[in-house]
Amino acid sequence: MDAIEALDWGAYSNFDHQVQSFPQILPIMRVGFYLGDYLAIGVLFSLAAVLFAVQGKHRSAQVAAVALAVALGLIFAARALVPRMRPGNAQNWLGPYEMQGSYPSAAVFLFTLAMVMLACAVWAWLHSARQRALYLALATVLTVWVCMAQFYLCTHYLTDVLGGLAGAALVGWIACRFLANRAP
Repeated sequence: MDAIEALDWGAYSNFDHQVQSFPQILPIMRVGFYLGDYLAIGVLFSLAAVLFAVQGKHRSAQVAAVALAVALGLIFAARALVPRMRPGNAQNWLGPYEMQGSYPSAAVFLFTLAMVMLACAVWAWLHSARQRALYLALATVLTVWVCMAQFYLCTHYLTDVLGGLAGAALVGWIACRFLANRAP
């Protein structure tokens, strides 16, 4: 077992033990799990596109759609290149067909990217530093909740979640660069 596998199994064992000791956390984590569901992600990206369209930023709505498509492509490409089984307890929440393709965590990747796209969509309406800080705090709390749900429900390893965060940061940064680069 190499160091990364040991880190993954250590975190997995810790959260599995926490669930055994405190099962009352499961209903809270289920909500975080459903926030990272494809339906919720679709709603968040649709909301970002509508907010861009309301502002007359049709190109920005297209960038958000392309960012989602690129993110999905990267997720499926990474899963093809890095075939990895999910933790054993993941079958409690997912079907047996979902046990393949653990890396990266699609829920974390797409939810984090949705929060970035929503930030770009609402930023112009948030005039004060307090409003912007409130949005950033809310987005951070929700993203951490989705990440922690992956751990507590034992659906992903630590490196899967970190890979999802890194992928969302990369795609989100590139999308923000396109949004900032306005045509004359």
